[in-house]
Amino acid sequence: MTERLDLFATPILKARHPNADALNTALKDVIAQRRAEDPAGIARSNHGGWHSDIDMVDWGGEAAVALAEFAGQAAGAHLKDVAAVKRDFIWRCEMWTNINPPSASNQMHCHPFCLWSGVYYVDPGGADTAQSGGELVLEDPRFPMAYNTVPDLLLTNADRTPMRSQTGLLILFPSWLRHSVHPHPGPGERISVALNLSVVPA
Repeated sequence: MTERLDLFATPILKARHPNADALNTALKDVIAQRRAEDPAGIARSNHGGWHSDIDMVDWGGEAAVALAEFAGQAAGAHLKDVAAVKRDFIWRCEMWTNINPPSASNQMHCHPFCLWSGVYYVDPGGADTAQSGGELVLEDPRFPMAYNTVPDLLLTNADRTPMRSQTGLLILFPSWLRHSVHPHPGPGERISVALNLSVVPA
């Protein structure tokens, strides 16, 4: 008799902000102001679109702080300290905005030197929820095995999992998990807020 053990699943968290309408209105205001002040933005994983600097917690006002706190609470509920002497930690949050016009996307990448990473959807940009495109794509963390012989050849369709954007939805994943964003298919600009969470001793 053979026993099968399916070990080490990758945790993906999905949370909906309870007051998303008001939060999104406030976020749109501060994001628009920052974009006007810095229209060039920065270039990282984005192909097209606007990427803010990573200091949104500082310039985003109460709305950015509220989103950071919401993300920290969601992530904190899924952490366990197994040290013999229990410790107190606080969250350190790095945050930025991505604005993707039609056809803009983000290439595959990961976020080093943090614990959780995530994306919060402020405005899907008019993309129909049934429409294909614009998804956040999470890649199997064992991806090097699929790249040993032929680049971009996947073992199965399950090697990459697309997740639809929805207003007010926060998706959190381990920061080492590679991810990308398919080209945005909607008629308007898609606005999202990305973040990194790390813990430091209180």
